[in-house]
Amino acid sequence: MTNSAGDSTKDKIINTAGILAADMGLDNVSTRAIADYSGENIGSIHYHFGGKSGLFEAVALTAVRGCREQEFYGLIDDLNESSTLEQLSNVVRVMVSGAITDLFCSERPAWHSQVIYQLFQRDDALYELFRDQLMNPKMEAMGKFLRLVDPSISNEEVVIHTTAIQMPIFAHANYMKALLKRLEMERYSEEYLQKLENVLVKQTQLLLGLPQD
Repeated sequence: MTNSAGDSTKDKIINTAGILAADMGLDNVSTRAIADYSGENIGSIHYHFGGKSGLFEAVALTAVRGCREQEFYGLIDDLNESSTLEQLSNVVRVMVSGAITDLFCSERPAWHSQVIYQLFQRDDALYELFRDQLMNPKMEAMGKFLRLVDPSISNEEVVIHTTAIQMPIFAHANYMKALLKRLEMERYSEEYLQKLENVLVKQTQLLLGLPQD
């Protein structure tokens, strides 16, 4: 089934709003700028999204959707008290590899990760949407995984471990320009991303007392 003209217009507006938000900040983008850059009229924004707030809800949902489709969610659902240390260790590899692939080796636009970074900083309806759609499900999945590794782990430690795994990956997206300049690269090479994956996987497996793959 092909997209309708309406779907194409909506996608174009969402993508344009995401690009501008990544560059200027969510609070600094006007519907006029979105209309001008997308080649659509302001009436289309109101027709499809009901206004700026509805549009940026769509932008946020689009940005987090790919993060929620990663393989490790399914693997964690299949884990139980009988899971072996090797199975638990493999989840670490899949988790890290999936996050890196999603941000740097997929078809997703670069603005997705930059918008996600901004959503972390907010305290409004967009943050609540981001929390409910991505943060809470990820923390729940990580909590299940970590408690299978160590049943005594606290909620605070779940947050610490999750952040320790994810933030270096997001940092490579959000500070990409500076890091690539330092690395003298136009884009992260496959070799570099593999090294990043190996470092994060190894340190997580070591910290959790899991066998290294």
